Amino acid sequence: MRLLLVMNGSRARYAGGADQARYETWLPYCGPGTKLEVGYLPDVQERYEFGTAQAATKHSVLYPDRVEQAEREGYDAVVMHCCSDPGLDEARSRVAIPVIGPGEATLRAGAILGRRIGMTVPGTDSVAHHREQVRGLGLADRVVGLEPIDKPIGKYASQDPEAMTDALVAAAERLVARGADVICPSGLAFIPVRVSAAEVSERIGVPVLDPALLSVRSAETLHAARIGAR
Repeated sequence: MRLLLVMNGSRARYAGGADQARYETWLPYCGPGTKLEVGYLPDVQERYEFGTAQAATKHSVLYPDRVEQAEREGYDAVVMHCCSDPGLDEARSRVAIPVIGPGEATLRAGAILGRRIGMTVPGTDSVAHHREQVRGLGLADRVVGLEPIDKPIGKYASQDPEAMTDALVAAAERLVARGADVICPSGLAFIPVRVSAAEVSERIGVPVLDPALLSVRSAETLHAARIGAR
């Protein structure tokens, strides 16, 4: 199958190797029959920091068109590279192929694996958007809290994986203290590119999910189900 990972912005937004790093990190999650490719949203004048609510809002009008284009180009499934899942419902309404939002995939997996979900989010300004996301998925009564990491990550080349890991661990520990028995992280600049879900899980003592792994496997499973239904 051909799987398109659509970045949350234009090619210019991922300059300096950030897009290649994502490709190299996501590729091992793919099965032997999956060809992973990277796509981008159209370039626009307004640019926002990774993980901000502004990016999720503005890009919700760009993703559906890009997903339609992907289907025309022959892709079998699309994964959005954003846990805010911008424009997910609209994108799905326009195409027949599976469209995966990492945020939804991770939260639904968290609801299966745990009873009390904790969600880490990149910053304070993204909390409201993710709270609406949780409510829309019918999981408000299962989520004990949304904890912002609130540590600037900077440009890809200057990022410090150890500092990013420590910041995510600190946010996750606050959720565990509130009773979370599974962590659903938002912010794909953290897990899996710079931070290991397995390491964070070992440090905090509860499962920490990997949105990239769940997204790829969901796309593959749904594609197989769709083909089998023909």
